[in-house]
Amino acid sequence: QHYFIQSNLRMHQWALRVQVPDASVSKTLNVSGESTVSEVTLKLVELLGNLRNWSKYALWCTDKRTWLIAPRATLNTYGLDAGNKVIFTTTSKKLSVQLPDRTQLDLEKADFSNTLFSVVCTICRDLRIRHPEELSLLRCAKEEDLKDARNVTARRTFRVRKQNKPKSKKESGAGVSSSNALNAGANGDTLSPHGSLANVTQLTPDEIDHIDIKEGKTMDERAMMNAGWLDSSKSLMEQDVQEGDMLLLRFKYFAFLDLNIQRDEARINALFHQAVRSVLSEDVVPTESECLEFAAYQFAVEQAVRNPPKLARAISPGNDDLDSALADLEVSLGANDPDIEKLNNSVLPNYNRELQADLKFKRPHRIFSFLAKPKMHHFAFRDTTMSFYKDSENPGAPDFIQDLKDCTIVPEVDIKKMKYILHIKPPGAKEYKVLFADKEEFCKWTAACRLASKGKPISDSTYDAEIEIVKTMCNMQEHSQTLKLARNKRPPVKADDIKTEDFVSARIGRKHRPENLGHLILESHNQLPKRETTATEYRLQYILKWERLMDFGMSYFIVKFDKSKKEELLGIARTHMSRFDLSPPHDLLKTWHWTSLQSWNVNWEIKKLTFNVDGDSHTFECHSADIKIVHEYIGGYIFLTLRKESDTELDKEMFYKLTGGWQ
Repeated sequence: QHYFIQSNLRMHQWALRVQVPDASVSKTLNVSGESTVSEVTLKLVELLGNLRNWSKYALWCTDKRTWLIAPRATLNTYGLDAGNKVIFTTTSKKLSVQLPDRTQLDLEKADFSNTLFSVVCTICRDLRIRHPEELSLLRCAKEEDLKDARNVTARRTFRVRKQNKPKSKKESGAGVSSSNALNAGANGDTLSPHGSLANVTQLTPDEIDHIDIKEGKTMDERAMMNAGWLDSSKSLMEQDVQEGDMLLLRFKYFAFLDLNIQRDEARINALFHQAVRSVLSEDVVPTESECLEFAAYQFAVEQAVRNPPKLARAISPGNDDLDSALADLEVSLGANDPDIEKLNNSVLPNYNRELQADLKFKRPHRIFSFLAKPKMHHFAFRDTTMSFYKDSENPGAPDFIQDLKDCTIVPEVDIKKMKYILHIKPPGAKEYKVLFADKEEFCKWTAACRLASKGKPISDSTYDAEIEIVKTMCNMQEHSQTLKLARNKRPPVKADDIKTEDFVSARIGRKHRPENLGHLILESHNQLPKRETTATEYRLQYILKWERLMDFGMSYFIVKFDKSKKEELLGIARTHMSRFDLSPPHDLLKTWHWTSLQSWNVNWEIKKLTFNVDGDSHTFECHSADIKIVHEYIGGYIFLTLRKESDTELDKEMFYKLTGGWQ
């Protein structure tokens, strides 16, 4: 009897009307509640024929706002009947994303059926931004949305549509500069090998004002801004994001793992621009001296972008002496390679090789050595021994002989002063100097002395390679000093040339005249360390200083606790959650650290969150955002605290478990 009941249910069929907007047709299918999604899709594709490739299409229920993408799930599973509206649409749609540096990405194939977290991971992969779990997509806030911080319903529905207008070649991404760390492709086109990203557009200030993206000023407005975060566990389509909308890619969680200059150029650049906006809009409130220091680093970044260090360092960082530079060059040129050494030993050495020249020599003196002047002598070098004669015409017996084995050899070069000096320090004796008139002679003798210090004679087959190493070092020195001279000739930046409103907040700008403020920024910039620093290094210094501010990384929500009669502020940060008075000056009332958090859960029916800390239970409802956003913030920070190593694979299942909740 049970079998016949099930058979009758299967036999009960009804008409499902499916619209296909891209083909401008609609089809009616005879289905039952037990029909699977794959069966319905197959029937529909057979009716549509070969009008186009339907592999990237899926069923979408408009009134239930859900994708029908589980192939084995039945229509009863989704609760569908003949009264539901279903469309057959592509899962990949166009979407505009604005990055923190205000670069606009036009995604040609954003996946509207996958979870938001997966979309963010794809974007970050294409932009070469590590740790996508720190970022998310945010709706753009407009002026009318900031008028009522409690109007959560209106806040969820607003959107910014991408302005469709013809772009020049430069605007379409063909001319994206390599100094922009967020450009993942050399030409700005097709940044992803999967084709998910297309045009890259750097917006002008007028275009940014036209888009009308607003930033919160009061605490109410800042709390309302956090209502714009999209749900990481839902798809874009499920959250009323439509094709052509523009979203903001921002760092949502302020817990940054392993910021590395070599591997995170794009990540550091994006984070730097978000930090600048945070300082200028006073999401954090630094002191005046801190503001000027931030402005100095920001100004240093601009100068480094305009005039980047062009010297490619072939020596290890921190090696200031030429002897260390030569050692690094040996490694880079393979002078110490065992295979090369074996080959060199198989070559017949030149036993007749000898060096002779008239050089200046400065002996070590016990007292007043700095007053002693170098004198000209005739030098000869054979095997590992260097000797000199006072009389070059009648040499006779040498006046001085030095076996250079185990001696310390330190070259000194100053191209500007045409100074080539070789410092020789025998074991247990004082150092003496040999001075050369030109670079060619200096390279030959330095190479011979370096070989001799290692116990190798001048007749060794590696002598010519050693000369090339010394020549390379001299060329590096010459190039470096030429660049320094060129930089010194650049006209200095004047205080009047600084657009101060781009470097300090309005609060600081009101305290000083623009010309005086420009001088203060330049003075603070001049106090920064004087060394060759790239723009990325300056950006990282800015970020590290930003992280040290007292109110760094605090995201606010307007809440009402069950045992409280008035609204309060809830601040969520990377290490704790705090409760503040909503009225200025927003006094701190209570702080709970994540290490003390025992559990938290949400009652989705009444939209209240309950958390337990040290045996005490606290329940609140959120008035400025959906309670799901608060839940996701807490779970996200808990997930970030569980990360240990930077290179471990991202545990997406754990992320969804902690942030997704159950609704």
